[in-house]
Amino acid sequence: MLHRLLLALAAAAAAAAPAAALAQSYPSKPVRVVVTFPPGGTPDIYGRIMSVELAKLWNQSVVVENRTGAGGTIGTDYVAKAAPDGYTLLFAADATITIAPHLYSKLPYDPQRDLAPIVNVAAGPFVLMANPAFAPNDVKELIALVRAQPGKISYASSGAGGQQHLAMESIRTMAGNMDMIHVPYKGFGQGIADVLANQVPLIFGGITASIQLTHSGKLKALGVTGAKRAKALPNVPSIAETLPGFDITAWYGFMAPAGTPREIVKKVHDDSVTVIRRPDFLERLDRDGIDPVANSPEEFAAEIKSDLARWAKIVKAAGAKLD
Repeated sequence: MLHRLLLALAAAAAAAAPAAALAQSYPSKPVRVVVTFPPGGTPDIYGRIMSVELAKLWNQSVVVENRTGAGGTIGTDYVAKAAPDGYTLLFAADATITIAPHLYSKLPYDPQRDLAPIVNVAAGPFVLMANPAFAPNDVKELIALVRAQPGKISYASSGAGGQQHLAMESIRTMAGNMDMIHVPYKGFGQGIADVLANQVPLIFGGITASIQLTHSGKLKALGVTGAKRAKALPNVPSIAETLPGFDITAWYGFMAPAGTPREIVKKVHDDSVTVIRRPDFLERLDRDGIDPVANSPEEFAAEIKSDLARWAKIVKAAGAKLD
């Protein structure tokens, strides 16, 4: 009996040795982090911040690559089909993981089958912003104006089927199918430029970019999409104050191709959590109006499963389809 136990322990130790060596040697060459949206938005901002901090921990280059297009699905598919060796990671925004499967009938990847969750870094609401020349100052006034001028009020988004688009579609649905014009752009940067120029009056932005734009007076905030007011914008009402039950929050986190060794997933997770829990990083998140998450891969997977079910209902109610 003792002999068998010793053999079993020896076998376990032998199996663990290569795994431990793999984690210790990773990364031994530059790591590529794919961001699926253009520069300027929250996914790009925090994808770059995390990449810089991980590069310091690893003493290795971590290069951010913006692979944009098709609402972020092109870059997501690229990572889903990459070698599962830990050297191509996805800094995902939840739109391509939990919303896209309900918008496309033939999505080239399955987020639950083809990608491995690592860690949800942070989550935060969107802010509905308007050019200062636009008359309404909150969502209640916006609804009244759209009802008085059906088919005349337009709004920009960073792309059809994205969260900014669906956030406004949710307002329209919950307020009684208001008649508005959707103007999709190829990213937040292009859309915000036209709102600043008053070519289009409205746009949703991630709270990080929105704080800067509204505090400077370049745009005004009409509402935040979270269930309650954001700490960083305490004077801006939540949309739920006008439309009870409204709640849209975006998350941003690391994923890898399915099949990436668990030891590498654990190392990226553990080192990311080290960064997230640092006081200076938490201060940055607080300043940007975003909450830290730092969950486990298993918790992240459960969150994705729950969000997929929730967004299925929202997309169905909005009647949104991209093919």
